[in-house]
Amino acid sequence: MKIERTKRLSRSAAVVAAPLAAALVLTGCSSDDDASSSGEVTYPTVPVIPPGEGISLGHDDQEIGDTIPEPVHVGSIDPIKPTDLLAVAGGFGKLELGVNALDPVTGVAGSRFVVGPGIWDPVIHGFVGETPEDPAVLAAEVWRPRGSRGAADFTVSTYSGTLLEPSEVLLPDYARVHSRPGSNAVTSDGKFFVTWDDGLYGVRVVDLEAKKESGSLQLIGCGPFTWLDGHELYSVCEENRELIQISIDDAGVPTETKRSKVLPDDFVSAREVTWAADTKKALLLSANGDVYVFDFSNGLPETAVTPIGNAGQDGGRFAENAINNTGDRIAIEYTDSVVHPHSARGGDVVKIELRDASNFAPIKTLDFAALGLTGITSMAYSVDGKTLYVLGSGPEVDGESKQTVVGVSSATGDKVSSAEITGNVDDFATLLTPQVLE
Repeated sequence: MKIERTKRLSRSAAVVAAPLAAALVLTGCSSDDDASSSGEVTYPTVPVIPPGEGISLGHDDQEIGDTIPEPVHVGSIDPIKPTDLLAVAGGFGKLELGVNALDPVTGVAGSRFVVGPGIWDPVIHGFVGETPEDPAVLAAEVWRPRGSRGAADFTVSTYSGTLLEPSEVLLPDYARVHSRPGSNAVTSDGKFFVTWDDGLYGVRVVDLEAKKESGSLQLIGCGPFTWLDGHELYSVCEENRELIQISIDDAGVPTETKRSKVLPDDFVSAREVTWAADTKKALLLSANGDVYVFDFSNGLPETAVTPIGNAGQDGGRFAENAINNTGDRIAIEYTDSVVHPHSARGGDVVKIELRDASNFAPIKTLDFAALGLTGITSMAYSVDGKTLYVLGSGPEVDGESKQTVVGVSSATGDKVSSAEITGNVDDFATLLTPQVLE
């Protein structure tokens, strides 16, 4: 049966091929210049020029070196400047993420780094530097050879200089770096990476110079926030309404040193927090809208801590939030939906409220009209805390809008700059403020 069917198919193919061939012959004969009386078609030829003077494949060809394979050359990076931000490309589930140093005034994307993704959110820290060899970007990465089914390598990598050879720490198989923003940090001397760990339910410390885990401390019911002042770590213990202090010694071993039950009985924690490095203040916007600004400049608070206000509004829902390094301004995003923004139906960000960090007094509402944008993607404060930069969609032109970054004065909320993003490979999804190391 198979042979007979094949024969029928062959005869059918021949019937179709015959008129096709005839059509090709007729097409060839239709040209008086290229067709002969026999119906054959001739085509012009391109002359072959042998390599010679002025041709790169001739005597000026690059000499083959003695090292096989040849080394890959990567140019030195430009260090991240104190006026830069970090811009992270979007795309959950990607095997790699692009990160650029971004000049937020001109919109020009500079030095680019390609890092691995985190377990959930990207775990990326940028550092202000002076030379290409200074640490520029640190990332806690997950490398999965076979997706979710195969083994994974968990690494903490520091990128600088030659980007193909980062300083990599391979974490133990049991390590699970918590990837929510604010749950991990780098000590101000750049020696240790400190993170809350989902497998440990506690704090894990990685010695970046020795390239190994240096210590861990299980603290069930606490975390997952990592506010670091030098080698002193501060966090919350929601169940007991306590603030906790953890000291990290010179060997990188964490030890609980103090607890203080100063939080109100109705305290509710949050998923993400931010830190004001210059003034040692921490912002926590709780799930019920209460806004807390913890002051750790004198160590762990010993008196009752109360919220400075509530971020809840009749319309929309509060989303991402940030406090500037000088600790005097808070920015809170709001969506166009009352559904929690972490939900799939959480809506789009439509405005940012700029507030005083001491009493939650309103400074300015930054909506699309005030920003000159048609969409809001992310925000971050400058290193000096004087400017809030907002990434979003610019005005539509011929049905398209280009990514734009807008600068706003932290003091007044007035718009001070606006620039289209250029020099990037992919659209950016997140802005980050780089850290100044000691």
